[in-house]
Amino acid sequence: MDFSFSRAKVFRFRKIHPLLAEFIRSIPDTIDPEQLSDEAQTRIFPGVTDEPDLDTMRSEWKAYVEPDLQEHFRSTREVVVADLKQMTESKGLLELQISPAHAEAWLNALNQARLVLAADLGFDEKILTTTEAPDITTEDGSRVFRLNLFAFMQQCLIDRMD
Repeated sequence: MDFSFSRAKVFRFRKIHPLLAEFIRSIPDTIDPEQLSDEAQTRIFPGVTDEPDLDTMRSEWKAYVEPDLQEHFRSTREVVVADLKQMTESKGLLELQISPAHAEAWLNALNQARLVLAADLGFDEKILTTTEAPDITTEDGSRVFRLNLFAFMQQCLIDRMD
């Protein structure tokens, strides 16, 4: 897979292997609020505080901030779903084009997906520092690989954004 920013002002991930395309296409399901584990839910929507005497602050956070976050995440997910439907195939490899207007949504979705995967993995120092390639035939190995793939995609976008 390679990445470019075309003269037409479009971010392009090209020559995407079908397995990588499958992982990329998993982003909307990964960040679907209806499918989040408790750990991922806590990671995506952390409480404002655990202090026992700040119940009012917690309830206001839930009432006023979380709904806006949920709406933002929903709209981000919709942009990603729409862009994924536009993926094209040539000679068995795929291409994903992302307009600059959608880049922020992609960064947000990729970050959410990484947070979810990390929460579901119980992300720890051992996972973070391993030099072994993940075994993508296992669920945990697949999560680690996707986490790294999404980090790569984020970095590509960030490096080319104005």
